[in-house]
Amino acid sequence: MKLNSGINLLATNLQITKYILSGVSNNFLNRKDAKKKRLKALEITSESAKSVLKKLNVNIDYDLCREDLFKRNYFMVCNHMSYIDILVLSAIQPAVFVTSVEMEKTFFLGDMAKLGGSFFVNRVNRRKMKEEVKALENLLADGFNVFIFPEGTSTNGEGVLPFKKSLFRVPFQTGYPILPIRLQYQSINGEPFSKSNRDRICWYDDMTFAPHFLQLMGVNGLDVSLKYMEPLSPQDFESHGELSEKAFELISTAYKPIN
Repeated sequence: MKLNSGINLLATNLQITKYILSGVSNNFLNRKDAKKKRLKALEITSESAKSVLKKLNVNIDYDLCREDLFKRNYFMVCNHMSYIDILVLSAIQPAVFVTSVEMEKTFFLGDMAKLGGSFFVNRVNRRKMKEEVKALENLLADGFNVFIFPEGTSTNGEGVLPFKKSLFRVPFQTGYPILPIRLQYQSINGEPFSKSNRDRICWYDDMTFAPHFLQLMGVNGLDVSLKYMEPLSPQDFESHGELSEKAFELISTAYKPIN
């Protein structure tokens, strides 16, 4: 186990170094073109995610509601259990992940998020909400997928938390469809995902990143399932709150709580 952990750590650190160098280069080469810079950042993130997941022997089983689903862009929403979620989701379909300004200021994780083209929102200062909603509307208009974890935090896998509604104003005001996604971890190292082993993957509450990341490097097999549901049309709802509640209903119903 220690040997496997060491090999995974070395391989992952090499990939992280490559990611950082590519991201810094992208920031410099495309510094005058914000859209091109973000497109390249998402491409780098997606390819890096695929490489890291392959090294950790992560198998992604994903179910699409229809084959032509990704012919357009969406406001994407998904349940959230770990930073690994971002790698899994990015490996399938690149998107601009929306996270907090607190994360932006977090050592290492904030730097990685910035290099990956994330968009940061201020969850405390409500006065900035109108400005942030407009910026996200512009990203959708530019053809980007915009991605949020509407629970507002990562969880322990025992269920899906009620969704925070504020950012659902974006699809409601623009008419861009919402794409609900259910993420389900199924097994770790060949054992069913459960309360006994979830902390090897789930990152929640006051867990410290570095020890959790080192523990993750000991994983040598992870099965995860993604279910991409039928998109929701904002025009079918009377408010952004109703839209949020429907997305929550679909995802929480499709999610199977761990034992």
